[in-house]
Amino acid sequence: MRNQSMSTEEFNNRFEEAVRIVDGPHPERAVQLLEDLMLEASEFYLADDQIVIQLRMYLGSALWRSDIYARAVPILEAALEDAIRALGWEDRVTFSCAGNLCRALSGIGRDKEAVRLATSTYEKRITVFGELDNGTLNSLGHLANLYFDAGNFNKAVELMSSLLEKRTEAFGEHDSRTRSSKYNLTVMRARRDNNEQDLLDLLVEYTNELGPEHPHTIGVWKHIAAMFERNGLLEEALVTWREVELKLTDAFGEVALPTLKAARRRLMVQQALGDNQVAQQLEVVGNTILRISGQDI
Repeated sequence: MRNQSMSTEEFNNRFEEAVRIVDGPHPERAVQLLEDLMLEASEFYLADDQIVIQLRMYLGSALWRSDIYARAVPILEAALEDAIRALGWEDRVTFSCAGNLCRALSGIGRDKEAVRLATSTYEKRITVFGELDNGTLNSLGHLANLYFDAGNFNKAVELMSSLLEKRTEAFGEHDSRTRSSKYNLTVMRARRDNNEQDLLDLLVEYTNELGPEHPHTIGVWKHIAAMFERNGLLEEALVTWREVELKLTDAFGEVALPTLKAARRRLMVQQALGDNQVAQQLEVVGNTILRISGQDI
């Protein structure tokens, strides 16, 4: 069937590579690859063919995971609409489109829509696949994170505690999915209870086990910096945001969104400490974020 540009085997190999990248620490590297694959697929498939829906779903996922939420939303909305019509709600691809759309919607501030869709998706998954199915549990995790992002920390902790129990039962306490739930629960409780020590203990654990440059370790640094900032410990916050910015620069580059957002937080703390010389730099960084992400800052 594929006698132009790319063979079926090459197409499939690149698709598998893109999926691995999306699920890894640098999802932004999958965006161009997936866009190229979508262009290739458009010559041979209709928009509602499963392969095209999957490509759009992974592209949307790569975008929101790279903090480019505004671009992800319309892609995932269209993918979900086509998936419901062509595949039905009992297909895992449809559920994956819904789950990714929830996270993208939350990223642009449409929290109520995100929670509503995530709740419906979770309930549908239980009916179709059962309570301890991996996809069902992923949906529960999405819901917990959405409540956390919306500021409902008690509900987030409640759901994440349930997820940790269910994943322990389904996969065992040492499984990576279970440990991810434990990490998220620690972060959520620390935020709810304003408990700095839990985050510091988690930082030591992740630094020793995963290394100081691992994305999970950097994520803990970000939570610590934010907690210092909320508690008015601006000198400590400034030092920590500088550390985060440096690590993200090494991991993603100086003009990547995660790095720029850390730089903005660092500059805002500097300004709060009385450094009026950073105002112009703060404006430049903010405009760069807006230009890359295509959403309000």
